[in-house]
Amino acid sequence: MAKLNKKTLYIKGMHCPSCEVLITDKFKEMSNVSVVRPSFQKQEAEVYFTGHLDQEAVNKKIQSFGYEIGSREDDDEANEPIGKKILEASLITVGLGLVYMIAKEINIIPSINLTGNLNLLTVLFLGLVASISTCMATSGALFLSTIGKKTNNLKQAVYFSFGRIISYGFFGFLAGIVGSVIITNLKFGTGLTLLAAIFMILLGLDMLKILSFASIIPFGITSNIFRKLEHSLIKDPHRSAFFLGMITYFLPCGFTQATQVYALGLASPWQSALTMVVFAIGTAPAILFIGSLRSILKSTIYQYFMKTVGVGVLILGLYYASNFLSIYGVNFGFNKINKGAYTDVKIENGKQIINMDVVASGYMPNYFSVKKGIPVKWIVNGKNVFGCQGYFVVPSLSISKALKTGENIFEFTPADTGFINFSCGMGMYRGRIEITN
Repeated sequence: MAKLNKKTLYIKGMHCPSCEVLITDKFKEMSNVSVVRPSFQKQEAEVYFTGHLDQEAVNKKIQSFGYEIGSREDDDEANEPIGKKILEASLITVGLGLVYMIAKEINIIPSINLTGNLNLLTVLFLGLVASISTCMATSGALFLSTIGKKTNNLKQAVYFSFGRIISYGFFGFLAGIVGSVIITNLKFGTGLTLLAAIFMILLGLDMLKILSFASIIPFGITSNIFRKLEHSLIKDPHRSAFFLGMITYFLPCGFTQATQVYALGLASPWQSALTMVVFAIGTAPAILFIGSLRSILKSTIYQYFMKTVGVGVLILGLYYASNFLSIYGVNFGFNKINKGAYTDVKIENGKQIINMDVVASGYMPNYFSVKKGIPVKWIVNGKNVFGCQGYFVVPSLSISKALKTGENIFEFTPADTGFINFSCGMGMYRGRIEITN
């Protein structure tokens, strides 16, 4: 019996459990390799083999997916000082701020009212970015290492992408159902806001190479589910393109999981499903043209592009954090309510009457001014309560309630001047009542 040798190799580019699956598959294509134990946290792989391990041959197999066997000491990116990374991120932030102010000053972009909720265009953009970063290294690598290496044609890529879109829509629908239970019954909407903020901030820091998203967020459950399904379907990739695409929902990808948390917080099956479908559509172009993209991903311009996007994702995470704080009355200068939706409050029978509609886009109007000491009758007309906006939170009045279709009435008498903040369960849709003398 041939002697079994062991070697520990440093593999640059490993960043998540999906990398471990791919590295294992590529090493086992070598006939003399029997066991592979990769660790993305350490960026290492323990390889058990007989005879001689041809590292150059293995390198050729994995380099097209963005990995490389090498030396930890020679990895300039891994050894780059943290101070330099923070300085780069700061300069990019300043640059983006200047570009935005100049563009706004010369009126080439509209004024943006950022409330922290993602519109579908933003979700589509996140999908596009994910497809040339983490999803390229997970879903894209899976496609290339299974279906792509044997057929590598547009038809299979379309089936693969269509499977992703169907899967994301289905599980997004389920997430909306679960989210409605969490927010309405368990009253955990604010917790989801904080969770979404944490995911976005960690993802932004990961893209800036300041810390590793995957080393902090536990991926064990989704990783194990994916591995079991992947190894079953990989046996016949010609017939399994659609189903392989479907199981990529379980791939441990930071962008995907951040969007999944957001979809959960929407608390609406159809809105959540649409959000995940749009995200999956955003990832499709990179899968369809994956062969021509691989050379672009190695360029210096791409690296700085991803850092710029990382700053944007980090800022988005900070907005989520500000939403969480605003639910409890902590507001920052950049988190102001738009007074453009202000409306007059009328007095009828000695009460100040507030009329507000709940629609799919939030609360209309969402800014009111009332007098101190005069009773207030707040009529909340639930026109569309099938979503996050349907769970109403007013901390200072101890209101935390699922709204019904039709009129919902709240009465109180303001005792002091100041502000009463209100929001949906996740703080994505907000408003304010100003109390004056």
